[in-house]
Amino acid sequence: MRAFLRPGWLSAALLVLVSLFVWKPELATLAAGIALFILGMHHLEDGFKAFTGGALERWLTRSTNRLWKSLGFGMLSTALVQSSSLVTLLSIAFLSAGLISLSAGIGIVFGANLGTTTGAWLIALVGLKVDLATVAMPLLVFGVILGRRGEAHWKGLGQVLLGIGLLFLGIDLMKSGMGGFEGALALEQLALSGWLGVLLYVAAGLVATVLMQSSHATLMITLAALAAGQLSYDNALAMAIGANLGTTITAVVAAIGSNQAGRRLAAAHILFNLVTAAVALAVLPLLSQAVDVISESVGIAADSYTLKLALFHTLFNLLGLVLMVPWVKPLSRGLLRWLPDRSVARGRPLPLGEQPGSRARFLNDASLRHADSALKVLQAEVANLGRLSREVVAAAAYLPASVGRGMNPEQLQTFVSRPVPPELREDADALYDRHIKPVYGDIFEFISRIDVSLLPEQQHSVMNQTLAARDLVEAVKAAKHMQANLRRGVDSQNAAVRAAYRELREQCGLALIDLARLDDLQGDREEQQRLLSGYLDQETLFAEAYQRNVQTHVRNREMDGWQATSLLNDLNYLLRVRRRLHSAHVVLAENHDVAVQPALDSLPRERIEPSFSLP
Repeated sequence: MRAFLRPGWLSAALLVLVSLFVWKPELATLAAGIALFILGMHHLEDGFKAFTGGALERWLTRSTNRLWKSLGFGMLSTALVQSSSLVTLLSIAFLSAGLISLSAGIGIVFGANLGTTTGAWLIALVGLKVDLATVAMPLLVFGVILGRRGEAHWKGLGQVLLGIGLLFLGIDLMKSGMGGFEGALALEQLALSGWLGVLLYVAAGLVATVLMQSSHATLMITLAALAAGQLSYDNALAMAIGANLGTTITAVVAAIGSNQAGRRLAAAHILFNLVTAAVALAVLPLLSQAVDVISESVGIAADSYTLKLALFHTLFNLLGLVLMVPWVKPLSRGLLRWLPDRSVARGRPLPLGEQPGSRARFLNDASLRHADSALKVLQAEVANLGRLSREVVAAAAYLPASVGRGMNPEQLQTFVSRPVPPELREDADALYDRHIKPVYGDIFEFISRIDVSLLPEQQHSVMNQTLAARDLVEAVKAAKHMQANLRRGVDSQNAAVRAAYRELREQCGLALIDLARLDDLQGDREEQQRLLSGYLDQETLFAEAYQRNVQTHVRNREMDGWQATSLLNDLNYLLRVRRRLHSAHVVLAENHDVAVQPALDSLPRERIEPSFSLP
């Protein structure tokens, strides 16, 4: 498509179109109908997203714990918004963020394929029998008026009405365009029988869908041509199969900007459509007979080819669903093997200093298409940065990365009383450059690229995530400064200095233990608030007691003023670490209430397991 839209190709294509429109004005009417239909679908998608305030995305996150729920969500949401592309893109974005499972994503995409058949029924039952232009006019007027309102819900409703109006007007123009060919081109004489005709029209349906990026538009053209007598019924069946195959291009395009998880779902979507098309072609005569039998039993006339085409479209998608649903779990396992995560380390867990540089785990281009999906992957990535930051802070204090979950306060006190193991003497500056700065840079770039309309509460959440990420980075920077003196202090010949730095390390570990407990209090807002309040009280008491102890050591000539001021500076760095982590984790604790925990659980465990045995 991009090559086709280059200046040279675009000029040639426009010249050909102008020539065709001059030669046959009905072609211009048909092309205008197609253009309005596609434009209407885009307005309908945008309007629905704004009108519902992200409801579609929230429904998606709740429809993942059972396969039947995933299938139902895919069918109902596609029938509602009349766009399997929108539902597929959302599923890829959420799966890329780790917010839904692969099996759930596959169920949604499979259900969307069946849900898209409702469009053919609507067109066949209503679109070709009613003067839709008359209905479209007031919808267009109301859509334009409401679309100019500032409120998001009114503007979204206006986009929905405008989209429906353009859809109706496009259908009416396509009917007129096809009707103009009657007796002029005699396209019915081009009907091909046998497998040559089937394959040719399958290819025609596939190409039309790829070019227009809409199987609905292809089906609309097919139904209009069938109703006008410009296309034979058998060839129309083949075009419907080709239109289904063409929808895979949406998944392919989305997968290009996604991670491995999104590519797995795109592969499942392609496989479903290929299997469905292959089976439909293999049993095409039997499917055609089944359509005749069902049509007769429900009262559809033998020559009502548009309704029979809609029934065929539903039957072969239902057949694909029946064949593929039992294989969802084996397919998920196979895709995980064929497309493994490149970032998952193999073998023994490594300390941070030996790991390759970190980059964003959840941010992806596919999530930028929708406000809620962009916000959720951002929340997941800031939580990932929070986990990395705690590990680097622990490393700066010569503590194991697992201190928050691998130790209790008593074990921590025992650990810091012993000499620092050589494997824990990592350089915080190097860890910051390797793990924190790259992820923070990716987060900042992602936020700058969010170019979709945000509701006020979504804008507030983005601001909170931005501030939380900044606080985490500032905490690590303070820990870097603290390590400069701590590196000498832990090996000092002065027992009072060694003990003072041991206290700083212990307090740093206690802060990490308290913050890690927030992950275990998901949904318990009262307990979270109690823990955070106690966290601040503990900080104040420790700071006062520590300063008194340092003054006592100076008074007793156990350390000099130079050593004392260095300790007080490092105390301030520790307090800055604690406060910045506290501010960030207030936001991270709120994230647990919006389905971020599944994403965190998907992180490879080598990041939080100790690389050595505890004493």
